[in-house]
Amino acid sequence: MDKKYPYQDPNLTIRQRVADLVSRLSLSEKVGQVNQHLYGWDCYEYQKGKIELTKAFKEHVQWGKGLGALYGLFRADPWSKVDYNNGIPVQESWKVANQIQEYVISHSRWGIPALIVEECPHGHQALDSISYPTNIGRGSTFNTELIEKTSHLMAKELAAKGVHIALVSTLDLAKDPRWGRSEECFGEDPLLSARMSEAVIKGFQGNLISDEVHFLDQRVSDIKKGPEQIGVVLKHCIAQGDALGGHNSGTVPIGRREFADVYMPLLKSARNAVGVMAAYNDIDGVPCHVNQPLLEQHLRNESGFQGLVMADGIALDRLSDVYQDQIEAAGQALMAGVDLSLWDDTYTKIEAGVANGTIDEKVLDHAVSRVLAIKFLLGLFENPFIQPTDPSHLVEESKRMNEEVAKESLVLLKNNGILPLTPSGKKIAVIGPNAKNIYHLLGDYSAPQTRDQQQKTILQALKDTMSDAEIVYAEGCEVRNEEHQELKIEEAVKIAQEADIILTVLGGSSARNFDMEFLQNGAVTSKGINMDSGENVDVASLSLGGKQELLLRKLAALQKTIVTILIQGRPYDITFVEECSDAVLVGWFPGQEGGQAIAKTLIGENNPSGRLGITYPRNSSQLPVYYYQRDASKQEDYYDLSGSPLHEFGEGLSYTIFTYSELAYQRNVDKLQVSVKVRNRGSFAGKVSTLLFIKLLGGSVIQRTKMLKDFCKVTLEPQEEKTIVFTLSSDDFQYMGADDRWHHVKKAKIMIGDLAKEIDLD
Repeated sequence: MDKKYPYQDPNLTIRQRVADLVSRLSLSEKVGQVNQHLYGWDCYEYQKGKIELTKAFKEHVQWGKGLGALYGLFRADPWSKVDYNNGIPVQESWKVANQIQEYVISHSRWGIPALIVEECPHGHQALDSISYPTNIGRGSTFNTELIEKTSHLMAKELAAKGVHIALVSTLDLAKDPRWGRSEECFGEDPLLSARMSEAVIKGFQGNLISDEVHFLDQRVSDIKKGPEQIGVVLKHCIAQGDALGGHNSGTVPIGRREFADVYMPLLKSARNAVGVMAAYNDIDGVPCHVNQPLLEQHLRNESGFQGLVMADGIALDRLSDVYQDQIEAAGQALMAGVDLSLWDDTYTKIEAGVANGTIDEKVLDHAVSRVLAIKFLLGLFENPFIQPTDPSHLVEESKRMNEEVAKESLVLLKNNGILPLTPSGKKIAVIGPNAKNIYHLLGDYSAPQTRDQQQKTILQALKDTMSDAEIVYAEGCEVRNEEHQELKIEEAVKIAQEADIILTVLGGSSARNFDMEFLQNGAVTSKGINMDSGENVDVASLSLGGKQELLLRKLAALQKTIVTILIQGRPYDITFVEECSDAVLVGWFPGQEGGQAIAKTLIGENNPSGRLGITYPRNSSQLPVYYYQRDASKQEDYYDLSGSPLHEFGEGLSYTIFTYSELAYQRNVDKLQVSVKVRNRGSFAGKVSTLLFIKLLGGSVIQRTKMLKDFCKVTLEPQEEKTIVFTLSSDDFQYMGADDRWHHVKKAKIMIGDLAKEIDLD
């Protein structure tokens, strides 16, 4: 197409180009831009090395006079039914992306390219992609630099395939571990999740969007986007982890102060993301997808968010809970600020809504403008096609960094001195349902693994790492299945009788299989007999599933050394596990390199440095136990159970001993500098995460027990000491009062480790 229109002029700002293009679009073309209606894997057929675009894809492009966005072109998993037999090989990805793009552009009157959007919960959900630890483990690293680096590696991997936007969960809080999606959260704390969100944005996007100037007021050339930068859509907005009873997509009855204290910091952390995804839940009865104060006032106006808002999968169709008519639902979602649909039918009714006067076309124009603005921002109009690259060096770097994340995610909760192990000459019995299955290490929304990758289990890693030991194995029992487990338990006890050390690998699993049934949004609907975590897999009890406790009881009766490794996406009730075990290491879902990370940690090649990003309950009867509840005068203990958690937020052991001293503070104009000395008093080098908490004192409301305000991670050699300095602002000492306005306290308590100091702020 000849460059003869203002929207094609690179010397104009993005705002000017968008305004010109929107003015030229027909109503049908506008509706096409705000729809992301297709499942990407239904848009092609791959046979004998050749990709054919489907009739359904071509008809939808014709319907929308183009295409706004396409989700899941490369997705491979049991829901999409895509595997190595019919999926797009990684080396062919760029060709397919170009094929899709060429068709869309050539069938758009104005040559508008499509956004190619992919799921990236813990790595790209596609064939031959790198699968990292899930967020609940990544949060335990307390290492934002590591998260930024690995996010950049994910971006490079996706960019090489022709992907423009990655969908990444960062905004959910794990406040109720019964919720199946707890594994997707960085933890329960808003500051931890906010810092991790900012690291993810920086890793994927670089400086595509900044606080200094609105990207709409820049020219595309001013942004200087590199080929390794892609957009990221953070999900979910907001408060999904607060749903009553831990029910997925449940109702959220939080108040104004809870929202202000806990969720506004998260919204602000998303301000520079290309997009956010609205959450399925309501807040006090108002669904997030039609919550105008949430999306327009809090997200855009107060937080400075510049990007687009994407709907969650078929969430707009679920507005039938509120609106009987889909046209009305579409109009309300547009007015609330939802710019781009996802698989629903609701946004396909917009044209009819404009025609009958239900929907104001100017409201539609706002959504279209934001979608087009992101396409300009990402350089799609100038460079819609991808060039082939050699991914070999990226794969090796990603594997190395993947193992580093896994190492730092591991949390040691108990150690009576048995770890690190000296396995030479020992007979070690490895027992448990999670020892010999790579899929149990990957978490929900994972792609099929190659045959070689499937060998990278914990068992194999232990054999490779402990080559001087004799390793024997028995499954012991399955994760949840209770039938026909007796013989498996007997076999496990038999091999354990002759062992010097027993390594039990217990916990849960988010592993799906191709025989399961799924909802329209990809959540599992038929219970997998051994899948007890993941989206739509909520539990009432946190007890270990199946016969795992019986297996452990029989092994403990042998009175041998037991080290337990927990593979899990949520906390389980591990009181009995800790009673029976000499050491307990929480591995979370540690990803493809998790086996190596665990094995190296057990023998001391890695000193565990992970700290709990959640408060660990004794069992589900205690919930909620998140640490920043309000410090009301009440009876903490129950009649029949202690009120204290099993493990505190931030807890985690090391093979060395770190101590804190000389907690001090100093005012610097409107800032407060807090310093503390940390020393490694042991004989192992190690990394330590230092967490700074504040408790506000006084005010017109009951203040919280404490809240995390800053953290950092440093490496210390044996006997080395470092001074850590934190800088706090006046915002760190504010609270929303009974009058629903912000106030500052006159006194506060600062806390680091076992040190505390009360300070006057007048």
